[in-house]
Order: sequence, then C-alpha cells, then structure tokens
Amino acid sequence: MKHLLLLGLVLVFVSSCKSEIIKDTELHNLVTLLVGEFSNLEQSKNDSSFSHLKMVNTRIWKSKQGYWVYSELFDAKKTDVIYGQRILNYERVDSSTFKSTSYTISNAQDYRMGWKNESIFDTLTVDNLIMRDGCQVYFKKSTSTIYTGKTRKKSCSSSIDYIDYITADFVVSRDKISLWNRGYSKKGKQVWGKIRGPHKYKRTSKK
Repeated sequence: MKHLLLLGLVLVFVSSCKSEIIKDTELHNLVTLLVGEFSNLEQSKNDSSFSHLKMVNTRIWKSKQGYWVYSELFDAKKTDVIYGQRILNYERVDSSTFKSTSYTISNAQDYRMGWKNESIFDTLTVDNLIMRDGCQVYFKKSTSTIYTGKTRKKSCSSSIDYIDYITADFVVSRDKISLWNRGYSKKGKQVWGKIRGPHKYKRTSKK
C-alpha cells in the first residue's frame, strides 16, 4: 500500500514538472482566447458580401520565451487558397497593455497547413522571419473575458502602391474574434477592406 502511495506521489510530481509554468495569467488568458480554429460561417450566411473563411491559430515554440502563435487564414471551401500566414509573438508591454508582433515567413509555402502538425515549425528559426515593423497590435483588457486591440495610427505601412497604411482592430472574447482590417490612402480615404464592419469569427475547435 505504501509503495502504491509513493508511486502515485511520484507520478503527480513528474506530471506537474512537465506542465507549463504560467508566469503572467492575463497574458496567458489572452493567448488562450486567440488559439484555436475559427470560422465566420454564420456571418457569411447572413451577409453575402463576406466570404466563408477559416482562421486557425496554434501555439508553437513553447520552449521559447513568450508566446508564439502560427496564424493561417484560408478559404473554407477551397482550403488550398490561403489568404495569410503569420507568426505572432505576444508579450506584455506594461501593467495594462499587451502587444502582438507580426512576422512573415520567407518560405511560407513550406508551412501551409502547418497547424495540422506543429512540429514542422521546429525547423523554423527567427532568422527565417521578417518583422512587420509598425504593425504591432496593442491589446487592453476590457473585462475579465474581453480584450480589445488595435494598431497605432498610420504606423503599419503597406507594400501595395495605392495603400499608404493599414489598420487592424480586434475584439477578442470567449469563443469569438472580431477582426477589421482596413487600408487607407495618403489622403486618409479607405481604399481596402470591408466597409460594412469586421469579420466575425466563432470558435469551431480548440487547439
């Protein structure tokens, strides 16, 4: 009996050692709300101007400092049509602000559908990433389960000729992500992105 009790204590100790040590609960909660598989199916049914998209956010590089997430956006009906691939790094800025820094992958095609097998990113290094300077999203906690985030005004430049800068506005809550990306000309006129409002994604699965 004593041997069984001792074995049980050892197993509990070993399993607790392998579990993630959470140093920043609020930051961890934000990332937890963002990670998973999401779809705007309901929105696309109610408004034909919105295509049916899927977004998958999965944590990678858990042994590295901070929170690293691979994000992929693609057509729900044609999964080989991918609209965006990003590596995102989430960190705390100060007592009330969190920041996500976005990186593009130099050989992104090699990591398509990488969320199906996170180990593929073990061969990827920070040297293969290109930071989108000025495109950081700053998040604030609104309630215990809601975070809002946005880019700083006119800071995120675009490589597209007719777009001077891009803005991104987030509302992240339990099982929902609202995302509104817009592009503006030098005169401040919106020339890209939805006019009617943000894409509204609902969680379909956890990662």
